[in-house]
Amino acid sequence: MPETAITLHGLDDTRRLATQLSRFDDLPLVIALSGTLGAGKTQLVRFAAESLGVPAEEVTSPTYVLLQMYRGQKTIYHFDFYRLESEVEVWDLGIDEVLEQPVLVFVEWAEKFPQCLPTDRLHLHLAPVESASGTCRIAKLKSNGPKSQRVVADIMRD
Repeated sequence: MPETAITLHGLDDTRRLATQLSRFDDLPLVIALSGTLGAGKTQLVRFAAESLGVPAEEVTSPTYVLLQMYRGQKTIYHFDFYRLESEVEVWDLGIDEVLEQPVLVFVEWAEKFPQCLPTDRLHLHLAPVESASGTCRIAKLKSNGPKSQRVVADIMRD
């Protein structure tokens, strides 16, 4: 599927995208996040969790703990593959069991172990870019199946 690019001019745009992602009800939904350090991956997850009633201060980067779970109107699992060195470590985190539940799953650095994720997942790449009005972010969305295609279609419809 082709990529869809959205310009995020500030935190309000990032919050809007995160809220759109969090309202999808055909779960589990896997959102494979990529982008450089500081691109806004954890901030996007924080906004998604907030939109589901999770206090913002509870949402932290799982870089060192590898996995966070947040309970709000929906349950969110937030994985970080950055420090993992093998597929076995991903399986040891219990991702297969998580994907059997009706949950929203965000995976930072998902490109390290794509074989551990379902084929039908939404890829979301965040990239900061300089513009005349300052720094903004480009969110590139790419769907890999019918469920993730519906997510992108819903986002673009809004």
